[in-house]
Amino acid sequence: MLLFARAGLLAGLALTMPTAVAAQGTRTFDAPDGSYKFNYPLDFALDHEFADGTGDVTGVTASSPANGDVIVTFLSPRGLGDFKEVSEATRPGITDAFTKAIARLPSITLTSSSMTTMLGQPAIDMVFQNVRMPFSKDRPQIKRYIFTVAGGKAYNFECIYRADKAEQFAPACNLAISTVRLRDGAAKAGPAAADEDDEAVPAVAGSCTKLELNKRSMQVTDLTSDMLMKDQSPAMIERVKKAHDAMTAIDERATQAPSAQDCKDIDAIIATLK
Repeated sequence: MLLFARAGLLAGLALTMPTAVAAQGTRTFDAPDGSYKFNYPLDFALDHEFADGTGDVTGVTASSPANGDVIVTFLSPRGLGDFKEVSEATRPGITDAFTKAIARLPSITLTSSSMTTMLGQPAIDMVFQNVRMPFSKDRPQIKRYIFTVAGGKAYNFECIYRADKAEQFAPACNLAISTVRLRDGAAKAGPAAADEDDEAVPAVAGSCTKLELNKRSMQVTDLTSDMLMKDQSPAMIERVKKAHDAMTAIDERATQAPSAQDCKDIDAIIATLK
């Protein structure tokens, strides 16, 4: 617990010191569609959609066997859903929505929620810890989500790193938050047109991209793994197989351009496993 408290303190302090990273040298990440850019440290590399280094560029990473997963991703803009503005007054509701979307497993818990700024707007920095193996209470994984509203659209960063590596990698997240800029006119655009099934997708999760679909698939995998650890009866094995078969069918149907319905259908699978 002391280790995590120290990591949380370092993460908070680093928000005021992005220049510490900048002094070591940075590069600029330009979104493939040209819609935004942010700075990141020289020791990070481009992160791709798939683990083998293929697929779309989604952010930056310093992941390695020694570092574990270290990822900084700026999630795509989407409609506002229930949240029209970010302020101290709306912070509890937004934090609760993120908690319901992110902490779907008992091993993931919210540890802090605080106000900051991003894109020149009030933002909320939410810190979650994941203690599921290979992590633990003594060495949790940190997942940070920084959420804001700009120009009638919602934006958020996702930063992932180990708590014991916070001193090394939290500043990279803070650098990205403090330097992210939208393409000229992007923040002034009106709200995105709502998809017919948009309400079915959590407002904090971003649009139903391949990345979002993969995240939902990982939730199915995590849930079914936990279920099999507790119960390996034929009935449970059949239930898990049915869930995986349904997930695979959705993934094959979605290919590289999933729709809101694809995310909605995987959410339905997740609901059956709880």
